[in-house]
Amino acid sequence: MNYGEVLRKTWDISWRNKGLWLLGILAGCSASGRGNFGTSTSGARSYSFDSPDFGDFGPIQEEVFIPIFLGLLCLGLIVALVVFVLGVIGQGGLIAGFKRADDGANVSFSEAFGDGLQSFWKLAGIRILFFVAGIVIVLGLILGTILVGVATFGIGLLCLIPLICLLIPIGLGVDSYIILTMVASVEEELGVVDSFGRSWTTLKENLGPIVVMILILIVGFGILGLLIAVPFIALGFPFIAGAIIGTDAALISGIAITLLCATVAIPLLVVAYGLLTTYATGAWTLTYRRLNGTMGAELPAS
Repeated sequence: MNYGEVLRKTWDISWRNKGLWLLGILAGCSASGRGNFGTSTSGARSYSFDSPDFGDFGPIQEEVFIPIFLGLLCLGLIVALVVFVLGVIGQGGLIAGFKRADDGANVSFSEAFGDGLQSFWKLAGIRILFFVAGIVIVLGLILGTILVGVATFGIGLLCLIPLICLLIPIGLGVDSYIILTMVASVEEELGVVDSFGRSWTTLKENLGPIVVMILILIVGFGILGLLIAVPFIALGFPFIAGAIIGTDAALISGIAITLLCATVAIPLLVVAYGLLTTYATGAWTLTYRRLNGTMGAELPAS
C-alpha cells in the first residue's frame, strides 16, 4: 500500500471539503462524551448548612435535594445521549464523505450529514457492542487481578505487569478494529454482524500495513498533540504565580485569568481535536479502500 498517497490524499480531501471539519468536531466530541454518574449516600436525612458562613440557609431536606439531584442526573444523561447521537452521525458522515471524495466528488456538509443519518443505527449498534464488550472484559480483568492477588498474597500481581504492558498495543489494535468495522459498514453497506466479519478479514489479511498505519498516526498525532498541549499547559501559570506570591489578591487574580483563558482555549481544543478526528477517520477510510482494491479517482480541480 502506498502510505504517502493515502496520507496526502486524506489531507487534500480534508482541505477541499471543509464541511467535513464540522463532522469531525461532532465525532471528536463523542469520543470523550461518555458520562459516568455516581451517587454516594451517608444515611443522613438532611444536608445542613447551619454554619454562619451560609447566612440564612437552613437544612436542605431530602424532598428538596432528591428532585434537584434527579433533575441534574436526567440533564446529564440527555446531554450524553445527544452528544453520542451527534458523534455517531458525525463519524458516519465522515466515512461516507471521504468515500465520495475519494471517488472524485465534491462533498458538502449536508450530503455527508445525510449519509451519516442513514448509517446511524448500524454504527450505533457497532459502538454499543464494543462498549458492552469492553465493560465485560474490564470487569473480568479486575476480578481476575483480585483473585490472583488474594490467592498469591499479592506476589502474583508482579507477574501481571508484563500483561498490563500488553494492554497498550492490544488497545491500539482494538481501536483500529473499531474504525475499520465502521468503515466496512458504510463503505460496503453491510449490517452490524457482517461488518464485524468483513473488518476482521481485512485486519487479518493485511496486518502488516495496518500496523504501519497505526504507527504513522501515533507518531504524527503524538507530535501534534504535544504542540497543541503546550499553550494549554501554560494556562495554569497565572494560578501558579498567584499561589507562589501568596496574597489573596494575587491568588484570586491568577484564578480569574486562568478561567478567562480557559473559556477561550477549551473551544479551540475541541476544534483542534475535531480536525485530528477528521484526518484520522479519512486516513482509515482510504486505508480500508486501498487494502480492499479501491484505488479512488483523481480529485476535481479546485
